[in-house]
Amino acid sequence: MKEIVKKISDNQLLIEVNKKIYEFEAILQTSYKFTDKCYINIDSISEDIIGVYFKKKDEGDVSLEEVVDKFCNELIDQQVRVVVERSCGSIRDEIVKKAFSPIN
Repeated sequence: MKEIVKKISDNQLLIEVNKKIYEFEAILQTSYKFTDKCYINIDSISEDIIGVYFKKKDEGDVSLEEVVDKFCNELIDQQVRVVVERSCGSIRDEIVKKAFSPIN
């Protein structure tokens, strides 16, 4: 497996996310879910790579490596949600529209 996690310091890690696999929307949604555990900064590293920087909020028992592992799994989940929304979002919108339309 390719190493995408880089240690910056004792309380900072970087994940390099490939933009050809994950869309920015999925990266942003995933990052937001982890803002309660870490300070997160998102920055472009290159044309194909987005860097997600993690910094611990405190010196508690939370392992930064564990948070990053959970982030990677959540990123897959959020990317799937983006793909499903794109392919089935109009169907959901039509169902909601019919459900809330007035009865004749």
